[in-house]
Amino acid sequence: MAISFLISDTHARARSLFVAIMCGGLAGCGFGLLMPLISLNLEAMTGSGAMSGANAAAAALAMILSTPFIPGLFSRIAPRILLAASLAVIAAGILVFPAVRDVWVWFGTRFIIGIAVTIVFIASETWINQLAKPERRASLLAVYATVLSAGFGSGGLLLALLGAEGWAPWIAGAAIYAAGVLPVIFLRGPDLVPPKADEGSPLAILTTARLAPAAILAGFLFGALENSFFALMPVYGERTGLTTTLIGLLMTTGALGALFLQIPIGNFADRAGRMRTLALITLAAVAVPLLIIASSGFGFALFPLIFLYVGLASAYYTVGLSVIGERVKASQLAAANAAFIFAYGSGSLFGPPLGGLAMDWINPHGFLLALSVIAAVYLPMALKSWRG
Repeated sequence: MAISFLISDTHARARSLFVAIMCGGLAGCGFGLLMPLISLNLEAMTGSGAMSGANAAAAALAMILSTPFIPGLFSRIAPRILLAASLAVIAAGILVFPAVRDVWVWFGTRFIIGIAVTIVFIASETWINQLAKPERRASLLAVYATVLSAGFGSGGLLLALLGAEGWAPWIAGAAIYAAGVLPVIFLRGPDLVPPKADEGSPLAILTTARLAPAAILAGFLFGALENSFFALMPVYGERTGLTTTLIGLLMTTGALGALFLQIPIGNFADRAGRMRTLALITLAAVAVPLLIIASSGFGFALFPLIFLYVGLASAYYTVGLSVIGERVKASQLAAANAAFIFAYGSGSLFGPPLGGLAMDWINPHGFLLALSVIAAVYLPMALKSWRG
């Protein structure tokens, strides 16, 4: 059976799907390990929280600056080769961190790795969208999102197991990405369809974004809401008097919501309609932060609400990508996915600072009010696209 999967034409599509989803899982695992690993080492090296934040921003900046040009790369370089090369660059780049303990070298390395990771994400998501059967698109992307979330969680477990000192965690991070190179090259099946030259330009990204604006903005919502939650919920918990243990459990609960709710929501979207699902998610994204405020005096009531909120906010990713897949032709998917990733990166930069300012203005609930307001601004577009 295993040999049949590796060589049979019958399983060609399954092999390509396995490779694309595997890349997402590896990227998630690497993220879950490297993000705290780099921050902990920078704290030991500099004692500056601002330095850790700025280094993380270098990765987001790399995503935003490189995204408009990545679809064009797919039309010039065979996508499998580009994907394998990106994984290899990430693996090699990770080993620079323990080898060169210099803050400014780390900034440059983080930026380069950020570009390569963006290529991995755009390639894998575009590939899955092209391979997906129309009637099961959201369900398949939900599997991808679940694997991505599971990878993120397993990266955190690796950090707990290996610690943040010495070479071991860095070698593990490099090995995670290097492990994906051979399957990308040798598990043959339908390849990612590259865009035509005129469909891979930065201008084409703007053009394709107009074909599914509500879906593209779902990427912005995902970046703004999820990153704001994970960045600021610990501060909110502390300001409302929760213990460190409870705060940690709440964060874990949110991550579990992202892990377990994607497949049920994806199945619902395929049956009930994807734009309808986006509208319903947005109604919940407006309401649930207000419910969290109302229940903040009852610590354990927060757990089901946070499980639900993070799971729903993460579904912007799953359902948004599926809407792009149904509204954009195959050769335009790379540009459309790039627009989605660009929107996600922009939301990631915009959301946490806005939430932090709101928390300082209306202490401590302003953060949650800001999350509701961001979703409320998007709600009219979601409702209009559903009805249209």
